[in-house]
Amino acid sequence: MRSPLWPILKREYLSRVLTKGFWISTALLPLLTTGFTILPRILTERTNLSQEPIRIVDIKGDFFPVLKGVLNKAEDSEKSPPVELEPIRGRKIAEIQRDLNDRAEKGEIQGYLVVDDVTIRDSEVIYFARNPSSAISSDLLRTSLRESITKYRLMRIGVKGPQIDDAVRRVGFDIQKATNDPEKRESGMSAFFLSFALTMFIYLTVIVYGVYVLRGVLEEKSNRIVEIIISSVKPFHLMTGKIFGIGLVGLTQIAIWTVFALLLTVPSLAAFLSINRESIPAINPVALVFFPIFFVLGYFLYATIYAGIGSMFNSDEDAQQMVSIASLLMVIPMMFLLPVIKNPNGNLATGLSLVPFFAPILMYLRITIQTPPAWQIALSIAIMLATILFMVWLVSKIYRVGILMYGKKPTIPELVRWLRYT
Repeated sequence: MRSPLWPILKREYLSRVLTKGFWISTALLPLLTTGFTILPRILTERTNLSQEPIRIVDIKGDFFPVLKGVLNKAEDSEKSPPVELEPIRGRKIAEIQRDLNDRAEKGEIQGYLVVDDVTIRDSEVIYFARNPSSAISSDLLRTSLRESITKYRLMRIGVKGPQIDDAVRRVGFDIQKATNDPEKRESGMSAFFLSFALTMFIYLTVIVYGVYVLRGVLEEKSNRIVEIIISSVKPFHLMTGKIFGIGLVGLTQIAIWTVFALLLTVPSLAAFLSINRESIPAINPVALVFFPIFFVLGYFLYATIYAGIGSMFNSDEDAQQMVSIASLLMVIPMMFLLPVIKNPNGNLATGLSLVPFFAPILMYLRITIQTPPAWQIALSIAIMLATILFMVWLVSKIYRVGILMYGKKPTIPELVRWLRYT
């Protein structure tokens, strides 16, 4: 006898993928993302940098040339704000500041700096700006001032020009995995950011599409024809087809977005790698292999939870309270990210990563940082698979009774009775 699972899964999938709403929502995110990415860049390029100068009150007398030289040698020197020396000519500092404040309020200058003995000694620079909020983005000015003060101090103690440049050269810092296998050697920072990005992707996707599955189940309950279907199809087959059919709709949407993102980024990424081949961060291949596995398992595991919530209630409003409780299962592993990152093979990390509802995030996080023993990964996957099957069985029993219950929110004792009925 042919299993009814495939027709149900096919119906759930095609009835959603072939709608205009699916394709509109699928196209909307790339369009918005492209707009929010490209439009600010275009506006930034077309926006002229402020041409008003920044006045430097050099009380020391020989600091301004140092600052000017640092700004001219900066990588983004074309974005450097124009700086000009403010002549003192015997005037008092208070008088100079009053004059510069007036000129700033009139829009003649962006702002000004006062460099004196206290500035050099304490490394504390105060920038008096016409628009203080715009000064927050002046990273080039801040870094140039820091470097200039360091250079100036070295000059004062007799260090020569080339020696000063060597002394103030920025020191790079990275973390490498301790291993004799070159294929396992990777950048610690790149591994951390990769693991964090992929972990957050799993977290956000499961949250968003879990609610999508919930609403799909609620929509079916509002259609009374489901009562006829449930009389001719086993609840397990119906719920399995429904969960995986609706779940595949979400995965289809994610796949389309992924392809779109690759088409946008691959050309520029290839150009970058051809120029900066040495700066390519090594990525743990094991993490790439297990990402789709843990993503899909976590996706369908939480889909069963949201499907179960949809089986209990008849509307979004009634289900909201249980949705917030279910979301805690995703929040809890996020709370343990830092302890797991610090000690990925500790007892706490090992124990939590074997909990099926935490494994999609914590076990995968361990894999990206420091790959655990193979038996732990295999055990985690097996536990998640078993939990998915158990949850589908449990949800299908709740669903069979829940579709016949209207106008009443179920309590825990009532849910137990539902399971006994079936």
